[in-house]
Amino acid sequence: MSDQVVVVGGGIVGLSCALHARRAGHDVTVVDVGDVRQRASFGNAGVIATCEYLPIATPALLKAIPQMLFASDSPLKLRWSYLPALAPWLIRFLAASAPGKVDRAAEALKSLLSLSVSEHRRLARDADAGNLLRDVGWIKAYESEKAYSDLEAERRYLAERGVAMSALSADELNDLLPGLRNIFRKGTLYSDCIQVTDPGAYVARTQDACANAGVRFVSEKAKGFELTDGKVTGVRTADRHVAGTKFVIAAGAWSKVLAMQLGERVYLDTERGYHAMLKTGNRTLLRAPLLWHEKSVVLSQQLQGLRITSSVEFAGLDAPPRYETLDRTVAAIQQIAPELQGPIESRWLGFRPSTPDSLPVIGRAGKHPNCFMAFGHGHLGLTLGPVTGHLIAQAIAGQPTTVDLQPFSPSRFAHS
Repeated sequence: MSDQVVVVGGGIVGLSCALHARRAGHDVTVVDVGDVRQRASFGNAGVIATCEYLPIATPALLKAIPQMLFASDSPLKLRWSYLPALAPWLIRFLAASAPGKVDRAAEALKSLLSLSVSEHRRLARDADAGNLLRDVGWIKAYESEKAYSDLEAERRYLAERGVAMSALSADELNDLLPGLRNIFRKGTLYSDCIQVTDPGAYVARTQDACANAGVRFVSEKAKGFELTDGKVTGVRTADRHVAGTKFVIAAGAWSKVLAMQLGERVYLDTERGYHAMLKTGNRTLLRAPLLWHEKSVVLSQQLQGLRITSSVEFAGLDAPPRYETLDRTVAAIQQIAPELQGPIESRWLGFRPSTPDSLPVIGRAGKHPNCFMAFGHGHLGLTLGPVTGHLIAQAIAGQPTTVDLQPFSPSRFAHS
């Protein structure tokens, strides 16, 4: 039986939910303000990071946080005025770093990540976006042998769980990173990762695929929900009521307030992320995306130029951007790598919706069973968008889901 499905959110997660629900025969409407640049995936480095089984909160990071918070060149920034608001999330982040919890989170992430590439290939076919995917892997590179050796335990942890990787010598890195020659001593190639060469275009083509399949779009901001006899019957915007029988909250960093209106307590905060774009012309500077360990940045050569993504900032959704850290990072990189000289063409700030345990919220709402949640993907929103959409469509239909959704259930926060 088909439903009237209303999806709140038009990013990669919401669009994937909409497309899968429409393919399943449902009548689908997406409610989103339509500002492409506000979508977190617009500014993504474009890495489909299938190797990222480890959650963010680990014992090793826990030890490093005090130094990171006070170092002037740290990739982690906290606006101290925001600390009271962040505290409930932060307490649970610290608790999530316990070894047993890390292992359980890693297994849960693995269950999603193992399906991510196949789901992206399926989406790319549906969205006529195959030319935006490159099978080039993802490089993590280190300026010193010591920095490489310090991560041996992490590589072993991932290898034991089936992550494909190979060591790279300095000469191999010079070949793969011609714009960054003679900088790195060692590296690792995670060969199962793929690259999206224009994340903004990729999301736009996904939206076109939805429209072509018959999905309708309401270009307004969702304000809340209409309830009749305790059951959700519609989404409220400033100007209208969008009726439905099933509802999906996939509004990224803005999902927490909507979930609260349905009585769901979720611990969601915003890791603000920045990027800079440099013009590269026709030069090939990187043959694969790169995580530069010492600088804590990802460099990705995309169709528009070289994208440098830098820093995590906790300051909420409303604080104005601060590009100073990003500019300093770019300047430091350009001093080391003359091939990257040139002015910054554009800067961007986006909002990663992050949970304390690094697990997205995927599943049925506890108090309103005709509502589903699909948000909180953190750094893996682009990577996990298509597989999340598939799972939500299965859940809407009442089918057994390909992945066990219990670890991702909204109800897990009630017991934290």
